[in-house]
Amino acid sequence: MLLVQFAQPMPLTRFIQVYIVQGLYGLFYIYMAILILNKDRKRMNQLLSGFYLSVGIGVIINIIYAGIYIELIVEVLHFMTYFLFCFALCFLLLFILLLSKSEDIITTTRQIAIMVIFAILLLFLLLIPNGFNVNSSTEWVPVWNPLFLLHAAIICVCVAIIPSLYFARALLKKFENEDLKKKWKYFILGISSYFFVWTITSFSNTLNIASFRMITAILTVCTIPSVYLIYYGVGKQL
Repeated sequence: MLLVQFAQPMPLTRFIQVYIVQGLYGLFYIYMAILILNKDRKRMNQLLSGFYLSVGIGVIINIIYAGIYIELIVEVLHFMTYFLFCFALCFLLLFILLLSKSEDIITTTRQIAIMVIFAILLLFLLLIPNGFNVNSSTEWVPVWNPLFLLHAAIICVCVAIIPSLYFARALLKKFENEDLKKKWKYFILGISSYFFVWTITSFSNTLNIASFRMITAILTVCTIPSVYLIYYGVGKQL
């Protein structure tokens, strides 16, 4: 059903969470994407900047629909937001695979195939009946069905997060130079921070507890320095 509701005062906590906290978070990610692409446009740079850009655009879309009160539009935009947050994981995985294998193994064709498969798996989330709601009954904040969270977790954790950590750790063991090891550890800490943000945000939407949402927003901002380590660990050397 297409539900329309006229603009209404936004609670102060939600205003802070959306326009200040998420605004800063989104701008940071987009800035990092531009910084990496300005260095070089080779495939590694494109993948790492793709991670930052995917998250940044997702945050911007989230900010845009925060002030819209048309159910169909809001729910479409919410799914687009989460899709981009999840797809950022695919960029990280491909970046790590490209570093640990080689461009001869992770060819452009295989890269595109992995991206398409991952995107299709994420789109299957739309098939979950009543997977999520964003309307007047939820006070225009996303509320997920636990089944939606479970399916999202299976896709993202099993297909992207675990393989990323596995290959990142395997690559760490191959480094003999202590400086390279140190920087790669920073990178692993950085991606782990994003995995944490992804996880806590997903649970926040499922639990639907106002205080937990605020805690999630605060923790998200607190992870910005650690997510910067993704760039500090390897981005500077690209």
